[in-house]
Amino acid sequence: MTGSALELTAEEVRKLLRSEEGQFLEFKSLWQRDEDSKRVLDRRTVRDWVAEVAAAFANADGGTLVLGVDDDGTPSGHGYPEEAILEFFATPERRLRPSLRCRGQRVELDGHQLLLIEVPMCPEAVMVEGNGFPYRVGDQVRREPQEVINARKEAYRRVGYEQRFAPEASLQDLDLELVKRFFAESPLGDRSPEELLQHFGLVEPRAGGYGIRNAALLLFARELSRWHPRAGLRFFRVHGTERRHGGQRNVVQGAHVELPLARAIAEAHRLASQQIGRSEKLHDLFFKETPEYPTFAWQEAIVNAYAHRDYEVQGQEIEVWFYADRMEVRSPGALIPPVTLEALRAGEPVHASRNPRLVRVLAQTGFMREEGEGVPRIFEEMRESFLAAPLLEFANGVFSVTLKNEPIFSNQSAEWRQLVEGLKLSVAQRRVLLAHPDGFTNGEFQKLNDVDRDEAYREIQELVQLGVVESAEKPGRGAIYRISPELLRRREFLSRRLSALRRYFAAHARLKNADYRALFELTREASRRELRQLVDQGFLRMEGERKGAEYRPLPSLGAPEI
Repeated sequence: MTGSALELTAEEVRKLLRSEEGQFLEFKSLWQRDEDSKRVLDRRTVRDWVAEVAAAFANADGGTLVLGVDDDGTPSGHGYPEEAILEFFATPERRLRPSLRCRGQRVELDGHQLLLIEVPMCPEAVMVEGNGFPYRVGDQVRREPQEVINARKEAYRRVGYEQRFAPEASLQDLDLELVKRFFAESPLGDRSPEELLQHFGLVEPRAGGYGIRNAALLLFARELSRWHPRAGLRFFRVHGTERRHGGQRNVVQGAHVELPLARAIAEAHRLASQQIGRSEKLHDLFFKETPEYPTFAWQEAIVNAYAHRDYEVQGQEIEVWFYADRMEVRSPGALIPPVTLEALRAGEPVHASRNPRLVRVLAQTGFMREEGEGVPRIFEEMRESFLAAPLLEFANGVFSVTLKNEPIFSNQSAEWRQLVEGLKLSVAQRRVLLAHPDGFTNGEFQKLNDVDRDEAYREIQELVQLGVVESAEKPGRGAIYRISPELLRRREFLSRRLSALRRYFAAHARLKNADYRALFELTREASRRELRQLVDQGFLRMEGERKGAEYRPLPSLGAPEI
């Protein structure tokens, strides 16, 4: 993938080891450890591993192998003679078909010698002799048919906008100060802009100057619109849940971001954050300030739009639409096989990039998650925020991600939500209680929380042991776990009391024991006991003592009812 891979310094390697393994990086310890001893790995084992991972990188978007490093990034070195090291470096050329030439490098770090192998992206499918065609997806190696890999690479050669050179462009058309700032925190942050651009394959040295790829212009152009008329992002606000036209038009066009990607993503995040409010409904669920949408979810959707859109389409740009009940991120271009809507919706880690140079730069600088991780994490963030799963759609040449801000349990009573929130339970356990306030089955628990039967059973049994639900009367398929009588009594108590108290505080600033007794026709002792319970549960605040005690409402009681 790299255009002209740099020889890394020891300090640059140290910074690289702080990164996590992923789409473009793999660590390998060269020691076999037992309880009280260690020995070097068999040479054949190492050669097999190098061949496997190098082919996987070459069949995807390239990457870096670091040998002599534990999985956590700790240097551990090796114990091999010179001839073995040369064999390791030569493995991609000897064991892969077609033969693949990679750059090998030795680096001394903390008294250990590390071996680095920089693997380029290959223009055709690479096979490990006798072991098929590996392919890199995130930090995993998978097998794919040769024809699938070649079809993907052919499509990139044919329509890969980012890889093509812009004949009229020169280095002067790039903001080299922006290049320097953008990579400042990366492992190669001390290199010159020209070295950085070459390393990531964004420019290519030529007689009298450099060939400038479109990817370099998209990232760092001084004047982006000169090279691409619609590479920006535009915001829209719809007043309501549906767009209307003509005299009832309810669409307001917002800010327009027309900057190179190295500046555009941060600016798009800043502008989007101004449009995202605080969710009252989620506040009622979590009792803390909560945005309408999880921050990671909407930020990742925007980054993915920039990284994966089809820049060959020059009549459309990225659009972000805010409605009363949702936000949509729309970007031009279809999904690249083998990525499908079904795979994304199922949370499967899949990798295929229309713009691998852009993706690697954005991953290297921390702007996006490793390939295959971002979309599953969006689903996870929405699920943990009790929001509906994202909608992923492709229609009329546009891929869209829709995030809804309506909690999936917003129809439940505030009293039940408050009661469940006060229980020391897992997210999955609270979710099922809110979704099924009378009882639920193992199957409903599985479906709601995307877990298997055994995990659902374990969590349900914990609820039984805590006295939150009762054991099923009839075990087996379809068995129903019902809310415990004690919890039902507490829910009924809150339902009766809180609504009446909200009405009371609509007309009064404070409440005394005598007022509470009269309101609910209780004895003095019963009134005192219930008031203490409401204070302990965070609905009321007591001021004063004994006969002078007064009670005021806390926000968790809810707004006064008029």
